[in-house]
Amino acid sequence: MKKLNLEKLKLAAEDVLQRSQMAGIYGGSGGSCPSAPGTCGYRDPSGYEACGYSLESVKCFVAKYGGNYCCDSCGSEAGYC
Repeated sequence: MKKLNLEKLKLAAEDVLQRSQMAGIYGGSGGSCPSAPGTCGYRDPSGYEACGYSLESVKCFVAKYGGNYCCDSCGSEAGYC
């Protein structure tokens, strides 16, 4: 892929999103969920478990892939994380 030259686009460096900022943007077709750290866990329909995510992240995982989530307030009731 060819890199764009900011001078040709007449953009200053501060007008362009950094990689970390772009990673936080999602939505549309094929968008990704944010992977912000937190105290929530997620279990997908196949039983895969992921722990240590924010509430926003796990809600996105459930909406996109199905399954369920629980945060630190669930304690051991959830059986995961």
